[in-house]
Amino acid sequence: MERLEEAAVRLVLKDMLSDELPMLAAEALARGVDSPALRELAGLFSHEVREARDLFYLAMEELGSPVPDVEEARRRTMAMAARRALQGEMPLHAATHEIYWQSCYVSESWPPRTETMLRFLSLQSAWEDHPEKRAQTEANIRTAMIRLLKELESPEETP
Repeated sequence: MERLEEAAVRLVLKDMLSDELPMLAAEALARGVDSPALRELAGLFSHEVREARDLFYLAMEELGSPVPDVEEARRRTMAMAARRALQGEMPLHAATHEIYWQSCYVSESWPPRTETMLRFLSLQSAWEDHPEKRAQTEANIRTAMIRLLKELESPEETP
C-alpha cells in the first residue's frame, strides 16, 4: 500500500507519468493489495493514460487512501524524505534539500511553513559550507527531521 500512496503523491506533484500506473497496479495485486478498480487498471495498456489516471484515483478511494491534493502531497513528500533519511535509505543532505524545496511551495496557511523552510535551508547551507562540521550537522538534521515528522503528524496542524 505504501508504494501506491507514494505513487499518488508523485502523480499529484507531476513527478510520475500515468503510463506507469498499470504496471504499478499489477505489482500491487501481486503483493495482495486488491480492489475492483485496481484490477481494471492492471489490465490497461500503458498508452491508455487518461483512463489509467481515473482508475488509479478510484482504486485509491476504494482502498481507503484517497489521492491527496497538492498541499497534502507536498507535506507527505517532506515526511517521506525525512523517514527515508532517518532509516538510512536516502542521504541526509539529499533529504534536507527535498524538505527545504517542498516547504517553499507549501501554502503559507500551514503554520510551521516558514520555520521549516528556514531550518532546512540553514541545515543545507551548513552541510555544504562546513564539511569539517558534518557530524554535528548530521545530528542537527536528524533532530530537525524528527521534529518535522511530529509537526506533520500533529492533527492540529492539518488545515
